[in-house]
Amino acid sequence: MAENDKSSDEKVQNTAKQPAEAEQPATKGASEEKRKDSPLPEQAAVKPEQQKKKDKKVKQPTREEGTVKKKEHDENFNYILRIVNTDINGENNIVQGLTQIKGIGRHMATFIADTAGVDRKLKFGNLPEPEIEKLKEVIDNIDEYAPAWMLNYQKDVYTGDNMHLISTDVPIRLRDDINMMKMIRSYRGVRHELGLKVRGQRSSSNGRKGLALGVSKRREAPATTGKKEETKEKKE
Repeated sequence: MAENDKSSDEKVQNTAKQPAEAEQPATKGASEEKRKDSPLPEQAAVKPEQQKKKDKKVKQPTREEGTVKKKEHDENFNYILRIVNTDINGENNIVQGLTQIKGIGRHMATFIADTAGVDRKLKFGNLPEPEIEKLKEVIDNIDEYAPAWMLNYQKDVYTGDNMHLISTDVPIRLRDDINMMKMIRSYRGVRHELGLKVRGQRSSSNGRKGLALGVSKRREAPATTGKKEETKEKKE
């Protein structure tokens, strides 16, 4: 009888445990769902401004997308353009490309782009042929379009005209002017001949080059054996 009572008590305990164990997974699932729905402390701390910044960030294109875009404009894109005997990189914009021409700075480049009616921010490689022709026309006739104070060579010695020198004309005219100053023996011409400073710069402590690089002491030649013997004979 005692054994039967023990077995019945164990059955009752097992039946009591089963519903509790069955209820546990349901409670766990509900708790997990609540945790998912509830914001994490990091998410709660994110400010709306930071969230907007994250949303505004654009995804960087992958390598495949970049190659596809390049292939699309390879056909019509000019990587090198030749204007006024100079090769211009097509990746540069109008102002940067024009400054590659000798004798044209940023100020003059912006003036040329505005007079030709071309957008300064466009790339040279995307320019159509008619706009390139307009730029060439303005560059060839800068003397007519630009005011006198913007030109780089004013009051020519022979003609007295104001002109703007470009590309190979700049070194040629510079060499001719220096030779003329040497021929008439002007102060500047003489200084050019001697290789000294021309525009009043300091020359005693700066710009030292050539043979006169300092004072060097003369070394005494070593006495020969014959001279030593002669001195010995004299002493005797």
